[in-house]
Amino acid sequence: MTFSLQTGRLASAAGIICTLLFFFGATAFAQGFGGRTATVGVSEASEEVLSIFTDVQGRVAAGQATAITATTNAVTMLEDLQVGDTVKRGQLIAVQDATDLKNRLALLEAQQVEAGLRREETLVAISGDKELLGLLEAQLTLLEGKAERAESLVARNALAVDAGETARNAVFNVQQQIAQRRATLTSRDAQLALADASLSRIALEIGQVKSDIKATRIAAPADGQIIFLLPAQRSFSREGDVLVRTRASGNYEIEAEIPLQYLRFVARSNGLEAVNFAGRPVRITPRVFLPVQNIRTGTQTVRFAVSGDMPRSLQAENAPVTLKVPTTSPTPVVTVPKDAVIPVSGGHVVFAAVDGIAIQKRVRLGNATGDSFVVLSGIDAGEQVITRGNEGLVDGRKIKIGDPGKRPAGPKGEKWTLGWTTRRGPAEGELVLGKEKSFFNDEPVEVTRTGDDIAFVGKLVLPFAVISLDFKGTITGDSMAGKVTLSGFPSGNTPTLDFTGKKAGN
Repeated sequence: MTFSLQTGRLASAAGIICTLLFFFGATAFAQGFGGRTATVGVSEASEEVLSIFTDVQGRVAAGQATAITATTNAVTMLEDLQVGDTVKRGQLIAVQDATDLKNRLALLEAQQVEAGLRREETLVAISGDKELLGLLEAQLTLLEGKAERAESLVARNALAVDAGETARNAVFNVQQQIAQRRATLTSRDAQLALADASLSRIALEIGQVKSDIKATRIAAPADGQIIFLLPAQRSFSREGDVLVRTRASGNYEIEAEIPLQYLRFVARSNGLEAVNFAGRPVRITPRVFLPVQNIRTGTQTVRFAVSGDMPRSLQAENAPVTLKVPTTSPTPVVTVPKDAVIPVSGGHVVFAAVDGIAIQKRVRLGNATGDSFVVLSGIDAGEQVITRGNEGLVDGRKIKIGDPGKRPAGPKGEKWTLGWTTRRGPAEGELVLGKEKSFFNDEPVEVTRTGDDIAFVGKLVLPFAVISLDFKGTITGDSMAGKVTLSGFPSGNTPTLDFTGKKAGN
């Protein structure tokens, strides 16, 4: 009883397995396993010494902006500009009303003339005082001689004492006048110095006012793009009020929070690659490691300089950038061409060419490097991977290496497309009826024709077995119909299905 029960269970399990194998075979057939031999292009998975990279999100950090300000307190008229416009160095930005400055200039110029006249007056007075001083000094010489003679006569009692004293008093009076005149000349010299200083001061003020008048035509100090513009085109502005802000096109950097464990690899690198949202690459180099760390994320802020011109799409503050950050020192890694990688649900696959069969392998990708991907697992260096003609491949498909873009002429004869339906869906094959040779899915077959009846046996290569397809049908014009029997399944099943065919070109 026990033996019978176990035998029954084994038989039941074998039946289930056979049924599953049949369904798998039908599924594989419906998907095209072992159909026509596909022509593919291949490339060898290579080993390179590279760093493994990871993506780190960064942003564009704008440098300092240039503020263009009002130069005086006056009504200001902006030029016809808009935010985003590009301005050149020296381009006119705004004009301020210079009426008050011009009035002040006229007043200063009048003061300059007045100061000049005063200086001339002082010079004339100095000249007169010097001439008068000369006369007094000559008079003093004469009077001193008279006084000496009078004193001599008084000493000999030839002249009265009063007369001698009168002569000496005359000398004293002239000496007093000379002293007064010299003091006046000193004062005149001081007045002349003050006049010269006043003229110099007025000249400086005139120069400053003229410079201020010229500055009322406000121009851009450097090339840049307008990022701020005063809302009112005409308004009163005070000196120092910001009218326009610009930023140079190259005044941008890239800032990113780099994980602490990767900092040493970034520091050793000669440069990194970053891409914008559209995938356009830019080359960047670390400029400074800022002394700012985020304890929560375990990162440190790094600023990168952009090599060459900054792409237009990145010339915006906070524009997103993806950095390719090295996570290891350069080590041997396996790389495959990008054309070999096919995205699928949950990851990526690569088809390897093994003994004329396409073998699907799931791979785990690393970073991109040029036209290749780093493969972390799934493919070994030296394997032949399919790079062309892999779009419609399925696991186990027969392949031959060639140029998928060139379709071979193929055997000559009547070309038919045969179709049938399995439990898992439709399937088809190509039949060529030649005068000397016939082919089914590019493999030679023996075809027996009796009138309109036709019979042949084709082969189907599956991963687990080689299936025979026994076709028996009838040709009616450009159509064909009949039965196909499938045999060779591990389960032993031999399903018979209806098939139809159409002649090529119809």
